[in-house]
Amino acid sequence: MDVTRDVRLAGAVGLSQPPSSAVEALRDRLRGHIAMLAEPAEAYGRSLSGGWYGQHVLACVASARKAATGVEPGIRIDEERLLLAEYVKTLLMYTGRKPRHSA
Repeated sequence: MDVTRDVRLAGAVGLSQPPSSAVEALRDRLRGHIAMLAEPAEAYGRSLSGGWYGQHVLACVASARKAATGVEPGIRIDEERLLLAEYVKTLLMYTGRKPRHSA
């Protein structure tokens, strides 16, 4: 599974690509990436001991999970695909950080 390839592909497809089976498969993969990355990103957010940034990380994870569960009213499918890709990029960033441990 190449997460970064799927993020780049979603950006390349952009807002102009009409729905097709390949584009739908990409959207499904982006949702799967969010499901895979959400738990370690959440663990990172919790390790920040409730400070502002930790709360921001946790809110972002919650928003990503919500976006991965289905289309928001009023959002076009192509916009949703780009939103999912942005959440994947953000969660990747959080999962690459080392959790902070209490001293």
